[in-house]
Amino acid sequence: MAPSRRQSNGRSPLVNQQSQITSFFSKKNSSSPSPSPPPPLAKHTSKLNPIPGPKPNPSRSPIPTTPSPGEPKLKKPLLVIGQSPAPTPSSPLNITFGDEVVDKRLRVYWPLDKAWYEGVVKSFDKVSGKHLIQYDDSEEEELDLGKEKIEWVEETTGRFKRLRRGGSLGFKKVVIDDEDDDVADSANEKSDDDDSSDEDWGKNAEKEVSEDADEEDMDLEDEKEEEEELEEEEVGMKISKRKGGGKTESKKRKANGVAKPESGKKSKTSANVSTKEEFKVPSVEPVKKIETDKASTADKALVVDELERFGKREAEKLHFLGLEVRRDANRKRPGDANYNPKTLYLPPGFLKSLSGCQSFDISLLLKQMGKFYELFEMDAHIGAKELNLQYMKGEQPHCGFPEKNFSMNVEKLARKGYRVLVVEQTETPEQLELRRKEKGAKDKVVKREICAVVTRGTLTDGEMLSSNPDPSYLMAVTESCQSSTNPNEKRVFGMCAVDVATSRIIIGQFEDDSECSALCCLLAELRPVEIIKPTNLLSLETERAMLRHTRTPLVNELVPTAEFWDADKTVHEVKTIYKCINDQSAAGSVDVGTGAANTYEDDELGFLPAILSSLLRAGVNGSLALSALGGTLYYLKQAFLDVTLLRFAKFELLPSSGFSSIAQTPYMLLDAAALENLEIFENSGNGDSSGTLYAQVNHCVTAFGKRLLRTWLARPLYHTDLIKERQDAVAGLKGESLSYALEFRKALSRLPDMERLLARIFASSEANGRNAHTVVLYEDAAKKQLQQFISALRGCELMVQACSSLSVILKNVESTQLHHLLTTGKGLPNINSILKHFKDAFDWVDANNSGRIIPHKGVDLEYDSACGRVKEIESSLTKHLKEQQKLLGDSSITYVTIGKDSYLLEVPESLRGSVPRDYELCSSKKGFFRYWTPSIKKFLGELSLAESEKETAFKNILLRLIGRFCEDHNKWRQLVSTTAELDVLISLAIASDFYEGPTCRPCVLGSSCSNEVPCFSAKGLGHPILRSDSLGKGAFVPNDISIAGSGHASFILLTGPNMGGKSTLLRQVCLAVILAQVGADVPAEQFELSPVDRIFVRMGSKDHIMAGQSTFLTELSETALMLSSATQHSLVALDELGRGTSTSDGQAIAESVLEHFVHKVQCRGMFSTHYHRLA
Repeated sequence: MAPSRRQSNGRSPLVNQQSQITSFFSKKNSSSPSPSPPPPLAKHTSKLNPIPGPKPNPSRSPIPTTPSPGEPKLKKPLLVIGQSPAPTPSSPLNITFGDEVVDKRLRVYWPLDKAWYEGVVKSFDKVSGKHLIQYDDSEEEELDLGKEKIEWVEETTGRFKRLRRGGSLGFKKVVIDDEDDDVADSANEKSDDDDSSDEDWGKNAEKEVSEDADEEDMDLEDEKEEEEELEEEEVGMKISKRKGGGKTESKKRKANGVAKPESGKKSKTSANVSTKEEFKVPSVEPVKKIETDKASTADKALVVDELERFGKREAEKLHFLGLEVRRDANRKRPGDANYNPKTLYLPPGFLKSLSGCQSFDISLLLKQMGKFYELFEMDAHIGAKELNLQYMKGEQPHCGFPEKNFSMNVEKLARKGYRVLVVEQTETPEQLELRRKEKGAKDKVVKREICAVVTRGTLTDGEMLSSNPDPSYLMAVTESCQSSTNPNEKRVFGMCAVDVATSRIIIGQFEDDSECSALCCLLAELRPVEIIKPTNLLSLETERAMLRHTRTPLVNELVPTAEFWDADKTVHEVKTIYKCINDQSAAGSVDVGTGAANTYEDDELGFLPAILSSLLRAGVNGSLALSALGGTLYYLKQAFLDVTLLRFAKFELLPSSGFSSIAQTPYMLLDAAALENLEIFENSGNGDSSGTLYAQVNHCVTAFGKRLLRTWLARPLYHTDLIKERQDAVAGLKGESLSYALEFRKALSRLPDMERLLARIFASSEANGRNAHTVVLYEDAAKKQLQQFISALRGCELMVQACSSLSVILKNVESTQLHHLLTTGKGLPNINSILKHFKDAFDWVDANNSGRIIPHKGVDLEYDSACGRVKEIESSLTKHLKEQQKLLGDSSITYVTIGKDSYLLEVPESLRGSVPRDYELCSSKKGFFRYWTPSIKKFLGELSLAESEKETAFKNILLRLIGRFCEDHNKWRQLVSTTAELDVLISLAIASDFYEGPTCRPCVLGSSCSNEVPCFSAKGLGHPILRSDSLGKGAFVPNDISIAGSGHASFILLTGPNMGGKSTLLRQVCLAVILAQVGADVPAEQFELSPVDRIFVRMGSKDHIMAGQSTFLTELSETALMLSSATQHSLVALDELGRGTSTSDGQAIAESVLEHFVHKVQCRGMFSTHYHRLA
């Protein structure tokens, strides 16, 4: 601390002045103790140990007196060298402190003040042996703690940070609560500090501020930084009163401060809950507890505080929530048949006090109140727990957060598994007042409507999805009813998976075996975050498969037929939606088809997308798929997303759908066991992508390119021609073309997630949900929407330019795929004229900065017409001025504007006698009189109406431009698809640079449909993922391997010691095959193979306890699937089969399985074993 400050009682004049200012807001009778000498030392043993070191002398420290930070600290006396008194808990000891006390709170005794001051140890200087102490009034001082009277203070768990509502200053923005006078009417228990109604917005602002200031002073008496916080809040409320003109806040918005034990105040809840023991939090902790885990203590304190504050009220008012009396809407108890946990029985007396949105079946209600979103009752406890929000004052649980934090907090709640219902304000207080005057309504609160239901699978906001490019699938699954007499018969599934963020819908119907292997494959590939299923309709085996191959998704059960629609109901609903869409777009040319724009015209009701039409015509082979779509649409309808999704949906058909031949599928099949054991997308350690094949080849620079790469890896190609075509494209991006490809990647790296961004732009054109015109948002939503639109335009322009720059490689490349992708009018849509239209429509830079579009002439006819009308009236006013100048014979007469009065005719005083009688005198100044003529008044009325029409047209410009943009949604999607494919091809081209050792282009032999004996041969095959430097145990040894073909056995038997590399070789071969059929190079000197239709992997020792399968049963189930499904073109990898049972039984199983594959199936395979008799 600077000497000058030490000589002025530790306070600078500015701080003293601040103390005087803050004292203005303090209570008249301050409760702060006056400085007084410490009381005599007690002789009995103290319960407090102030020093984190050796145990001090067992004498009691004086009761600490903690003045408010507003009082000045007196100067501490110089240390006097001499005989030291006996040490006490608050007197200095010869103890050395170091870094271990940094960030600890303590009290320092100032003898001149005869008082203790709290602060924090900020740092430690090892040279001087002193610690830097920062007091709570922001004053700093360097001290030798071993020579000072100090006490160590526990960070009180009961004291919570205030929820700051404002900007950088931290003051609260003031907004009124409308408690809807619901519960209070029925229970007659309206709190004294209950919220005022919305009709009082803008009234009595000054009175509110004054009352809030008085209450705030009392609440902050024992808080840290009292005066600073009070100043911020007072300034914030006064600024709000001056600027906002009235949107004030009720007293309930103030955060509740937990009373400290040393203060004389008693909390309201302690008075209400008389039967509970008062909750006390120690303020000074013993030395042994300094290093304890304070997070768990804080949680316990929060729970105790909740019980103390709200327990009695909830027991009295919300007794029907108790587990012992809880019932569903049909008054069924938990455990009863058909009990519905999503509903709750409410007593009639309580039900009368609820509004429509409060009786909505939802997990968590988020209510917009002014500039904040509020949570009440049980939802408030969730907000305090999951979002660390602070409870507001009053006996009703209540907390909230500002509008700017909406996306962040809703995403947190949704990803933690909550269903969040968003209730938005659809009327301003001014509109409420106008409605009351016009209709005589007695409503005291503004209108609010349910506008969104947000869950894991319905996240659409870009801010919620920016951190994770992976798709978040919402999957509906249904199953044909199984006969109890034959549980092993073929199962038939209908599946519909929706990625709401990109409007992508994958739909299909397929047959499956008794182990649900195809369903498991889809679950492992898509990893849905949310599942929809019909109640009590899925078999036990299906339920187990969904449990085993998902990652704790949110599960929704819908009532069959009524909610999970059947095929007929689904078709009827979809046709109705598309008929409405076609009727709305009849005046324009918006295409509602799929990505290929192919639609099937139905004679009865409008249009259907081509894939849905195919499913409809397939009859029974498509009924379950349509039913799964029905379950999805019903669920999305509750979230207000069904129409928006279908209007611009991109439908994709599962390759294995029932009305398509599985033999004709163009993809290799990787089941769940192969995806998991080979670690294609997730490693077996922590479940992330590090160390996986996806991470090895993923060098994409766009989020939509990464999603396409996942699809390619999950479904490698099977047809030889398609594999060679992709290989040619990858090879065409190497060599001389590589520099152009790298420039292309550099340009794309600046792109946002265009696929999701376009989906949001398309959705915003619907003007429903939170995008509805009636929703009142205090954040500038229109500006945000405009910036997203401009970002989409710039992104599309950038993609076109990047593709055009890359097209120069075509003169030296023979790849048909690259020629297709980079040729305008084929893979690359011709959108230059469309972009030019938007480029000429308005200034993108100016609009992005200002948040307003000023359209160029000829772009918007409605706006041009309104502007023309305004100019016409202004021209008439100018002509009228010249006429008056000529009439009065003075060219100096002109128009002036005074306040709100415009076009005032200013006439010199000398001409007053010549002024016609019909002139209306409005105002005057020295030497001049100002008039309105009848013509001017007429023109002003017309001008006001024309400007109003101009402003209305101006506000709708953005929506009309977005509507024009959406008309070409198929072309924008095709551009994104082409760019994503080029991004993935370049990623595969440069992936070979990250392998260890030589790489080569695989040679794909024969045809996948030929009768030639399949073969596999690799020379110098390395591992696609492992590198020598990653092992840390020497160099990785490449392998030469040949399977099947002329002169080679179809199966390889591997034996050897543990950790000899058997399992590594099995994975190495399988991964190389996948890479080869994806179209990438492989780490080998030479590589040949015939296409593989399916890879089977039985590897590792694991069980499925939740599915009721032991290790041995799991092993046998996977092996049985291989025996029944493998073909001549399959690749089988068996790792130590038979280990789950006795040696003799295991050897018998291994030998019989091996014999079946070699002699019956005649497929390619590898078998590692410790049974030497097999070798």
